[in-house]
Amino acid sequence: MAKCSLCGAPAVAEVRYARLRLCREHFLEFVERKVERAVREHHMIRRGEKVVAAISGGKDSATLAGVLARLRERLGFGLVLAHIDLGIGEYSVRSRRASERLADELGLPLLVLSVEELLGDGVPRLAMKARRPACSVCGIVKRYLLNALAIEARADRVATGHNADDIAAYALKAFLTQNLEDLRKQKPATPSIEGLAVSRVKPLYSVYEKESYLYALLRGLPFYHEECPHARLTSLDFHLKEMINKLESRHPGIKLQLVRGLARNADRYPGEDWEPVPCRHCGLISYGGECSFCRLTSRVKGEPLGGKVRGKIRSLIEGSHI
Repeated sequence: MAKCSLCGAPAVAEVRYARLRLCREHFLEFVERKVERAVREHHMIRRGEKVVAAISGGKDSATLAGVLARLRERLGFGLVLAHIDLGIGEYSVRSRRASERLADELGLPLLVLSVEELLGDGVPRLAMKARRPACSVCGIVKRYLLNALAIEARADRVATGHNADDIAAYALKAFLTQNLEDLRKQKPATPSIEGLAVSRVKPLYSVYEKESYLYALLRGLPFYHEECPHARLTSLDFHLKEMINKLESRHPGIKLQLVRGLARNADRYPGEDWEPVPCRHCGLISYGGECSFCRLTSRVKGEPLGGKVRGKIRSLIEGSHI
């Protein structure tokens, strides 16, 4: 049996790019130190700040919440969990249950936003009415609700569970399609825009997907390990992840080189050539005076619902005393 490179105990993981075999305790410590180093290096979270961690119910957000819960005292920040129930049948039911169990396990407050309660329909029906792909509608809804929740909760950061595999695939897709503005968006942290948008941070920026999965298992963190039924295994993103994993097996560390290089150079790529302004309906970030969420709800519900949704979220937060 392989032994831990650091203590000689039975190894549970091999980290080829670091030339290490690690036991349970040293692997958990390895991931936590990696996240802490990324948070400090990229100024993702500062002492005294309030962080909303977005949890989907999956492995990556379980690891995100688990590591941040362990780092919050040492780094001195407040932490609240947020889950968006997308209304995707049994998948959403199980994801929500996993999120609730995770919050209980970690002893952290959890805010749940139900798309069906806020908009009258779940993501599948919204997508059908909008005649758009479910993933596109889902992205618009999740981005808006997380930002609105963070604004109303007076949070300083929204932390998401994007890992190194996700970021590497997004970056390669942006380069292949020459959508270079998207490369700038893959930074470890984006700035806040006063009153319009809360800073987004990616603490798992340099954590591999397999490392995230093993961390959640070894810590015993609750999560639901199923793909969304609307995920397309024929998508470019999926094939890019497969390709990157093949490269990683032949050239250990290539993912880290890519994401760390992107973190250094993201600001060199072109940015969007228009300034963000308040949405005329809800007051949150837009480009051109109407945010994508209000535009979507105008199309499928007959009126822009951003303002009403913000009011419902505000009432939820006030009732929770978070």
